[in-house]
Amino acid sequence: MIKSAYLRSIHAALLAGALTLTAIPDVLGQTSPGRGSTASHTSSDATSTAVAVPTDYLTSSIVKNINGARDECARYDPVYRIDCLRQRLADIAQRIPSGPAYAEARQIISRASSKLARIQSGITDAKAPRQRSRANPRLKQTKTYAAVKREKLSKAMEQARQVIDEASTQLLRAAENSDKRASHYQQIAAALDSTKVLLRS
Repeated sequence: MIKSAYLRSIHAALLAGALTLTAIPDVLGQTSPGRGSTASHTSSDATSTAVAVPTDYLTSSIVKNINGARDECARYDPVYRIDCLRQRLADIAQRIPSGPAYAEARQIISRASSKLARIQSGITDAKAPRQRSRANPRLKQTKTYAAVKREKLSKAMEQARQVIDEASTQLLRAAENSDKRASHYQQIAAALDSTKVLLRS
């Protein structure tokens, strides 16, 4: 029993390390809006080891990654924040381990990223310079972010807030389906909801 518990703790620590240290490209084959494009990748790039039961250590890593994305995106002009949040949520979804413990959280965050991409795609300001990523100790992969047209920013921000609201609500509903996941999904939902502070024009 002691050996089994020890092995489980090592397993959780290794997975949490992957959440913070692995550099993962954009999800759903999206390319970075910088010079050139990245190779297409799918959800198979995520941490391969399946996790059956949530752990405090892994949940904390996911929450810290979301907080890291929020803190980074807050440093940029609001016109870049939707694309910043979109790309970082894609990174975070890719890093979430597979398996039943976090599968719904991973899907919800990935869908939110895709919805933000759709908002961004129709109103990108091709004349504005790209914003290079900086100062994100949690998600270190270099990114470049596209601006939205400033005259479209207010409406885009409102739509983006609705996306985050919906995703946070979905996480809370997913938490209701399992006592084991409840507190973990609630923490992730709260962290995601906190990113709405970015979406004020």
